[in-house]
Amino acid sequence: MGNARGAMCAVAFVGPANGVVVRGTRTTLKVGECQRGAAGMVFRPFPLGSSLQQRPPSLLSKAFPMPESSLNASPRHASAGDSLSELPLAALVVLTDGRIVEANHAATLLTGFALSELLDMPVQQLFGRETDQSLASDLAGNLAGNLGFAGELLCYQKSGVPFWNDMVVIPQRTAGDSRSLLVLMRDVTARRTAASALGVDVSHDRMILDRIQAAIVVHSATTEILYANALATEMLGVTYDSVLGVGHTDPRWKFFGADEELLPLSEFPVVKTLETKSAQYGLVVGARRLNDQEFRWAICNSYPVLDESGAIREVVVCFVDITELKNAQNALQKSEERLRLVLQGSNDAPWDWDLESNQLYYSPRWWSMIGYEPDELPNDSYLWARLMHPDDNTVVLERFNEWLRSETSTYEIEFRLRHKAGHYVSVLSRGFILRDEHGVALRVSGANSDITERRALEERLRQSQKMEAIGQLAGGVAHDFNNLLAVIVGNLELLRDAEPGSRNARDGLADALSAARRGADLTKRLLSFSRQQPLQSSAADVAQLVSNMGSVMRRIIPESIEIVVNTPPQPARIRIDAGLFENALLNLCINARDAMPNGGTLTLSVELPLLNDRARCDELDLAPGAYVCVAVSDTGTGMSAEVVRRSVEPFFTTKPVGSGTGLGLSMVYAFVRQSGGSLQIHSTPGSGSSVHLYFPAIGDPGLDTSDGATPETQEAALANQEVVLVVEDDASVRRLCVRTLRSLGYQPLEAVSGPEALRVLEQSAHVDLVLTDMVMPEGLTGKQLAERVQRQWPHMRILFMSGYTANVLDDKTLESHELLAKPFSVEQLSAALRRAFGKRSTPLT
Repeated sequence: MGNARGAMCAVAFVGPANGVVVRGTRTTLKVGECQRGAAGMVFRPFPLGSSLQQRPPSLLSKAFPMPESSLNASPRHASAGDSLSELPLAALVVLTDGRIVEANHAATLLTGFALSELLDMPVQQLFGRETDQSLASDLAGNLAGNLGFAGELLCYQKSGVPFWNDMVVIPQRTAGDSRSLLVLMRDVTARRTAASALGVDVSHDRMILDRIQAAIVVHSATTEILYANALATEMLGVTYDSVLGVGHTDPRWKFFGADEELLPLSEFPVVKTLETKSAQYGLVVGARRLNDQEFRWAICNSYPVLDESGAIREVVVCFVDITELKNAQNALQKSEERLRLVLQGSNDAPWDWDLESNQLYYSPRWWSMIGYEPDELPNDSYLWARLMHPDDNTVVLERFNEWLRSETSTYEIEFRLRHKAGHYVSVLSRGFILRDEHGVALRVSGANSDITERRALEERLRQSQKMEAIGQLAGGVAHDFNNLLAVIVGNLELLRDAEPGSRNARDGLADALSAARRGADLTKRLLSFSRQQPLQSSAADVAQLVSNMGSVMRRIIPESIEIVVNTPPQPARIRIDAGLFENALLNLCINARDAMPNGGTLTLSVELPLLNDRARCDELDLAPGAYVCVAVSDTGTGMSAEVVRRSVEPFFTTKPVGSGTGLGLSMVYAFVRQSGGSLQIHSTPGSGSSVHLYFPAIGDPGLDTSDGATPETQEAALANQEVVLVVEDDASVRRLCVRTLRSLGYQPLEAVSGPEALRVLEQSAHVDLVLTDMVMPEGLTGKQLAERVQRQWPHMRILFMSGYTANVLDDKTLESHELLAKPFSVEQLSAALRRAFGKRSTPLT
C-alpha cells in the first residue's frame, strides 16, 4: 500500500540479558538475531523452539544499549523511559494493569494521540471490535504477569484509521521491585497489504484493502484478475465474483487515454508493466462503468511483484478516481475558451488591479491595443496614467479616485492612451469594484474597448450633418436672394438701355449692376456648397484638363514657386462639369500659392487607384471600384489637425480679413461630393499640404469628351412675336420677365400659379412657349405643370427657371429641357429662348 505510516515503522528489540519468551496466539516465536542494515535495525525470527536465553547478551546490547542504572529506576523515571525520545521507533512504558506511563514522540505520530492523551490511557484503547480478541486477551494476560509478548494486532489511530501493529512487549525490573513493561510498536500495514496481494492471508487483509481510499486490482502474470478491492469494483461498475479470472482482453474493458481516444490493448497499464518489467506512474485513464455507463477518470500506477528469481509474479494496479477533477478541468477549459472567444469577438481587453497587493494584470489584448508586447513596459499601477492623454489625465484620475472612495460598484469612462506608434487610441473602460463588508475597495476589474474608429465615424457623421445643415441654410438664403437679384439686375439692365441719362447715371447703373452680379456669384457659390447648383456634366479626360491647368498656373503663380505636373500616359476619364472642375482646381492652386509666401513646389498629379479595401472605402465614404485621384500638393506652411477638420466649412478661413471669403475650399468640397466623389486633406504644420480629389472613373473610350458647353450667341436676335406664358408666383420677378420679353420682341402672358397657367392656356388662342418657375404654390410644381401642359398640348415648348435647384429636375429632364438659373441677364434669357425655339419639343414622360 505504501503511505506515511511506512516512515514510522518501529524496530523491535529485546531487553535484559536473562531473555524473555515471546508468544503469540498461533505460534510461539523466539526473538532472533538483530542485524543493522542501511535502512535501520531489523529482526529476523529464529526457527521455532529457539530461546532468548540462547542469544549472546552482547548482540542484544548492540541492538538497544541500555544503561545499567535502568534496572534500579522507578517506572515513571526509568532510564529506559528517559531514552525513549532517542529511539526512532514508537515505544511505550506500560504498567501491569495496562496503563501507559511513558511514551515517545514516534508513538504519538503512530497513534495520532498527543502525549498528554496517551499518559494513563489503557493500552487496550488502541484496539477495536475487529481486533483479534483472543490475541488481545493474551496480551492483557502477559502484561498482568509481567511476561514478554510478540504479535501483530489490528489497532486504530485516534482518527479511526486502522493499521497493523507489530507489537513486542519486554518486561522491566526497577527499583523497589516494581514492575513495568516496555512496549515497542511498528506499523506493518504495507507489508500485510503486499502479502495479501501475493495471496498470503487474503481473507484476513481484505478488510484493510477495502478501507483504503484507492482502487486496487491484482493481476497474475498473464493479466487475469486475482483480486479487486471494493473501491475498484465500484469504480468499474462490476461485482467481485464477475471479474475474478478475467484477463485484459475481455471485450468489456474499454479504456480511454487523456486525449479521450480509445486505448489499444498494448497501452493498458498492466500490459505496459509486463512489457517493460517496470512500474508505470501517473497514467490518466478513462472508462465507462459497466453497470450504468457513467464515464469515470482515474490516475493509475502499476507495480510489478517479483519472485525470488526476479520474474514478474503479479502486477498490482492502483488507481484514484479523478472524475470530478477532470470534469472541473474540462469545464474550466471550456469556460476559458468561451471567454477567450467572447473577448476576441468583442474586441475587449480585460485587466485586473488588486488594490491590497498593488498587483496588476493586463491581458495580451490590452497590450496589443496600444501596440506593445506583453510586459514591454513596467507593469505598475501608474502605467495607464503615464500613457493617458494629458488633457484626460487629471479629470479621469479624479473621477476614478472618487469612485474608489464612494460606494459605487460599477464604472464606465472614456479616455485616450498613447500608442507605441505615437498616436492616441480612444478607449472605453467598463468594470466593477469589489469591496469588503465595510465598503473599502479591494479590487478593480474591467475591460477596455478600442473605440477609435467609432469615434472617428461619429465625428465624420457630425461633420457631415453640420455641413448638410449649413448647406440647407445656404440654399434657402440663395433662393430668396436670387429672386431679389433677378429683379435688381433685370430692372437695372432695362433702365440702362431705356434711359442712358448722364455719365454719372450710367456709372451708377454700372456699379449697381456690378454689385448685383457679385451678389449673384456669391449665391452660386452658396448653391455650389449646398450641392444645389445644376451640373453640366459630360465625359472628360481629367489628365488633359490638369495639364492645361498647369500651363495656366505658370502665368499666375510667382516664379519662386516651381510647378510640377504628373499625369498618367493613358486617359483618365470621368463624368464631370469641366468648368466647375477647372474652377475647383484653380481654388486649390491659389490656396497652395498663398501657403508658400517664400516659394516652394506646387505639384499637380493624376493617379488611377483601384479601391477595394473596405476600411479605405469607408474612410473615403466611397463604394469599391476604379477611381481617378487628382492631387494638389504644396511644400508650404501646412495646417494643424483642427484647421484641417474645419477647412471645408463655409466662411472659415485663416487668411487675413479682406483676403478671402472662406468659400473656396467648401465650394470645392461640395462640387466633388455632388460629382459622386470624395475629398481628403493631408497636412502637417511646417511640412505642407496635399488635397486629394477622388472621382469615379469611366472607361468607355467612345464617350464624348467635350466640355458640354453650348456657345451662346454673341447678340440676342429679336423674336418674331412668339407668345410666351410666364408662370411665376413672385410678382417682382414676374413683372421683370414680362418687361424683358416685351423688350426682346415677344408677346408675354402671365400667371401666378400652375392652375392659373392651365386656365390661361385653355383661354388663349395660341401660346408658343411656357416659361415656368420650379417651386410654386397651390400644389403644382413647375415640372408637374409642364407634364400637364405637354399631355394636353404635345408640341408646347417648355423653359424652366429657378433660384433653388435642389433635386428639382432629374437628369433625363435636363437633357431635353433647359433650366435657367436665377438671377439671369437679358442676354441669358434671350439666348435660352432662342435655344428653346430652336429645339424640337420633347415630351417629359
